Amino acid sequence: MATLNQGLMSLYHASAELQFSKPLSSLLKSILRGLKSGTGISKAAIFIKDESSFSLKGSAAIGLNDKKLSETNFLLTLEEESDLLRTNISPVHAANPNFEKSSLALLVEKDLELKNAELVALEIRDQMVGLLVYEKTSALLHQEILFIFSRQAALTIENAKLFAKVEEMALRDTLTGLYNRRYFNQILDYELNRAKRYRQSLSLIFIDIDHFKEINDSFGHSIGDQFLKQISQKLSSLFRTTDLVARYAGDEFVAVLPATAQEGAMILAHRIQEVLSHYEVMVRGRTLQVSVSIGVDTYESAEGIGSVTFIDRADKAMYEAKASGRNCVRSFHEVQKAAV
Repeated sequence: MATLNQGLMSLYHASAELQFSKPLSSLLKSILRGLKSGTGISKAAIFIKDESSFSLKGSAAIGLNDKKLSETNFLLTLEEESDLLRTNISPVHAANPNFEKSSLALLVEKDLELKNAELVALEIRDQMVGLLVYEKTSALLHQEILFIFSRQAALTIENAKLFAKVEEMALRDTLTGLYNRRYFNQILDYELNRAKRYRQSLSLIFIDIDHFKEINDSFGHSIGDQFLKQISQKLSSLFRTTDLVARYAGDEFVAVLPATAQEGAMILAHRIQEVLSHYEVMVRGRTLQVSVSIGVDTYESAEGIGSVTFIDRADKAMYEAKASGRNCVRSFHEVQKAAV
């Protein structure tokens, strides 16, 4: 049986490992190794709570099959979550041999092939962020060590979620919620290199809102901001999940369309133009009409083209759409033909 000093020493070493930049699953595995050394627990797993699907997803384990754990999800009801949080405060089952196990505990035992599984909610400020599951042995555990390790795991999960949120915010435009120009440039470079390597088509759509300056001049910048927010939400719904949409500057938006030839890009661009031309934005009791000018360019194995040139060509096509009376779509190919 592990002593209290051994447990504290294991906690120290596990904490030291967390100072290095590692994936969340690796950090949690370090905590579990420390838990094993400090308490003698040989089989344990940590699940992370997914807020969107109300489920627990396997993240790290010791003494269990990692692949099987990564494929294991448990749905979590509000009642089960409440019971787990209450058990953390008052572990009545520890002194009650007749304590009836929850259906979740029985399901965990079956899916992970554990005997006598114990569940410990990983919580921060009375909010559950994950679940520690371990196989209870006959040896008496130091409950204070188990509590400290579970607390450490909860903090690690919470910090990882906060870090991911901060990173996501750094990639987003603060007004519209779309990706920002910096991230768009990174993705365009990546997708262009991939298109060259695998000889695939790649399309770029450049969108400019017609007469946006008049909205700002007539109604003020706060109305203009609300207008842009609503247009951005509508734009997001019109693109495919494989496309990346970003706010380029002011009232200009861009989208990268991987593995998309010119014909497909033009069909999508015309659909966007058509939908937005019938879209009305309600801002503070006012109904504002929308129209956009759209430029399209497609990379199709042309040598020597870089991301700057690619953007410039789509931009020129967009300005040709403006010169053609706005509320329309033009491709760079059409611009080239007109020039000839």
